[in-house]
Amino acid sequence: MFHAPVLPKRWLRLSLSRGAKRHGARHVSLLTMSAVLVFSGTVRAKAIANNHTQVFVVGMADDLAHQAATMNQVLRKVLKETPKIQVLDLTSKLQAEPPPKIKKFLDTARNAMKAAKQAMREMEYGKVIKQATLARQAFEKMGGFIEPLSRYKESILLIAVGHAMLGDREQSKRAFLDLMLLDPHLKLSKSAYQSFVLDLLEEVKSSLAGQPLGSVAIKTTPPGGNLYLDGQLKGVTPESLDGLVAGNHLLVVKMPGFMNWGKVVKVDAGNLLSLDIKLTAGGAGGGFTRIVERAGRAISDSDLRGEVLRLGQTLGLDWVWLCQLKHGSYEVVLTGYLFEFSQARVLHQAKLTMDVAGYGMEEEVRNFGRKFIREGMEELRKFREEGDPLSSQSGTEDWYHDKSKNARKARDNRAHQEDQVKDRQSESGDPLDDRDGTEDW
Repeated sequence: MFHAPVLPKRWLRLSLSRGAKRHGARHVSLLTMSAVLVFSGTVRAKAIANNHTQVFVVGMADDLAHQAATMNQVLRKVLKETPKIQVLDLTSKLQAEPPPKIKKFLDTARNAMKAAKQAMREMEYGKVIKQATLARQAFEKMGGFIEPLSRYKESILLIAVGHAMLGDREQSKRAFLDLMLLDPHLKLSKSAYQSFVLDLLEEVKSSLAGQPLGSVAIKTTPPGGNLYLDGQLKGVTPESLDGLVAGNHLLVVKMPGFMNWGKVVKVDAGNLLSLDIKLTAGGAGGGFTRIVERAGRAISDSDLRGEVLRLGQTLGLDWVWLCQLKHGSYEVVLTGYLFEFSQARVLHQAKLTMDVAGYGMEEEVRNFGRKFIREGMEELRKFREEGDPLSSQSGTEDWYHDKSKNARKARDNRAHQEDQVKDRQSESGDPLDDRDGTEDW
């Protein structure tokens, strides 16, 4: 016989991360944290002043586009871990506006979720399943714009719990499997659910290791999109994902300047699911891609620096880290440039040569990136100190001298000297004599 779950005021307590149990401790120190933020805000703002930046890797040949995009991801992680700089969020700045229908789907999902929660409080589990299923379907119609992802997971949880309360173990386990694929570390509060619901979840969790596996291969036009599987970044398109637990998976592709693409796909055991996606450009899609491409190709040529400046103006950058990826004789070569926009100068340059097969490439690029940004930031610091009018080493000591007064004084001195020469010439009778004519007497 099944019993109704214990339902406190906030009946649904999802712990969608391993560290959720520690959240309580964070609230204790919230006031202290706020005070620290107030006093440190000025310091932090000063630290990141004039340090808005981003990194771009451009493949100088078509067959290097995928490697360049992969290196881009590695170097952006390096950039984000570097203190005292502000990395431009390209996704938020250049993300294409979602189509109007997305708002309609979001409203449908929101209303259905409210109804499902109300039905759960009233223990009408058939209605819970119906409304939660409507919400889930609305979320999935949003494709690459599923937001927030936690609410999508919540709709699946409601379906699983609803089936469990009606005694349908198989349907409940199927929903729990979908949920576990989205969040393998899911935990539920013991005070919010009956033990048999928690037991079903644990049964599904323990079965994951023995589930059959399948694969997905995804190619996009243009290539270079960030590929997310079940909310986690997995690589750059084109990409193949092997060893996936058979079942429903959420695939999303994001690329600055293009519409997000997303779909819940069914991965079958032992099969390869192939997808060929054409990304739709937003307002800045193709234009932004061309600007980055031109800037990346122009950075090594001082006569084409206008293309690099255009990139800085478009994104509002103070400096940029541009890299060129080229073929060598038997290797690939990554050359990095740190370009400062106010003076249109390359302040730092370095090169990395790698095995063409790409073995250990990510670690090599990561180490190269850390060394490059460390040395580059030091060059940037020196450059800015030398150009600082408040610095004793700025080279501006003569800024406050009256240049026109000095020029007049020099002119008068020259005129006086010329008059003296003329007088001496007339006295000596020698037009070539610019001395007083009596030195040899």
